[in-house]
Amino acid sequence: MDLKARSYLLRNREALERDIKISYIMDHMITDGVLTLLEEEKVKAETTQRERAAMLVKLILAKDDYAYISFYNALVHEGYKDLAALLQDGIPIISPYNGKNSMDGETSYVKTVLCEGGVPQRPVVFVTRPELAKRIQEKLHKLKSDPGWVVVYGMAGCGKSVLAAEALRDHSLLKDCFPGGVHWVSVGKQDKAGLLMKLQNLCLRLDQDFTYSQRPPLNIEEAKDRLRSLLLRKYPGSLLVLDDIWDPWVLKAFDSQFQILITSRDRSVTDSVTGKKYKVPVESGLTHEKALEILSLFVNMEITELPEKADSIVRECKGSPLVVSLIGALLRDFPNRWEYYLKQLQNKQFKRIRKSSSYDYEALDEAMSISVEMLPENFKDYYRDLSVLQKDVKVPSKVFCILWDMETEEVEDILQEFINKSLLFCDRNGKSFHYYLHDLQLDFLTEKNHDTT
Repeated sequence: MDLKARSYLLRNREALERDIKISYIMDHMITDGVLTLLEEEKVKAETTQRERAAMLVKLILAKDDYAYISFYNALVHEGYKDLAALLQDGIPIISPYNGKNSMDGETSYVKTVLCEGGVPQRPVVFVTRPELAKRIQEKLHKLKSDPGWVVVYGMAGCGKSVLAAEALRDHSLLKDCFPGGVHWVSVGKQDKAGLLMKLQNLCLRLDQDFTYSQRPPLNIEEAKDRLRSLLLRKYPGSLLVLDDIWDPWVLKAFDSQFQILITSRDRSVTDSVTGKKYKVPVESGLTHEKALEILSLFVNMEITELPEKADSIVRECKGSPLVVSLIGALLRDFPNRWEYYLKQLQNKQFKRIRKSSSYDYEALDEAMSISVEMLPENFKDYYRDLSVLQKDVKVPSKVFCILWDMETEEVEDILQEFINKSLLFCDRNGKSFHYYLHDLQLDFLTEKNHDTT
């Protein structure tokens, strides 16, 4: 172990042995591969909590730099932030090319940076989507020399947040482009009071030693000024991630020449802020093979062992990571219900497909409904009219001119609002626009209209 890291462990040994409960700490370290099951048993064999903590520290001292970093990350994850702060300055710097880095670029350095920045861990069941992650990384590299915004946008449940977090698991990207670290904020739908609270919490995270002020900012404008000072002076070259942005006005509080990554359902969300914008659409869903892989991981089976109905279920999920995850989580609990859940999908019974998952929504109809409810009031009826569309058929705007008795320009303005909110898609071929819905959106609208009749 690096001498400086070892020194920090020894210097803070008493506080660590006195305060930590080792069970969950060891789970993290076993997952990282720096602690063995035999060593875990050795620690658990000690009589008292303090003796067990002392044995764990003794084992770590006999290990390498990776054990130190894993221990530090475990402390952060388990809420021992004061103890982690004692070890922070002793974290050793590890080269990404010394043979012990992850295949996907998630080195110990990356894990530490993302853990400190509050970046969500991978879902329990996770499959890679390397093409989309690489596309986000390419846009993030453009922020290295010039502040701006990268916007990852797409319809509900398409995996935007997971993809954004995955794109950050890259050593060279963080080292070269964002040496000041990454700071993740889950924003969601907010009023002004809620936004102020988010800003206060972010400022507190960035200024835990109260270098800039002993009190939280009292209003959004003061919070914007405080955040500008913190990011430009204390964390220069850092990336701010704003996850799940709904309203353009929220971004005004962050419009201060930062490097920002956004996830949103609204492709136009950055239209009113300054700086360069780079957009990454998440339009393609999971491939059939990736969706089968997710199901197999949920039910702990090889893909070749899945029942025949698995293929039909995946086809009905239409590539949606949210729907596949909901179905997979349900099948994990009820492994004999393949036929039942297939029928629910075929009959568009989305309310019955409900399960807590790594997504923010427990059912597809909930995720879709929120998007529609956020439309301006006068647009909601127009959106419900889109149920007249047919699957796999793209229609020109003149169809809606007839339906709504409007001029072409008026119709295109309304449809563009739906496109911006990832509620409709458009093929542009020269001057000709053809519009279509994702199959799941059309199913949702059909079910909603059936419920109201």
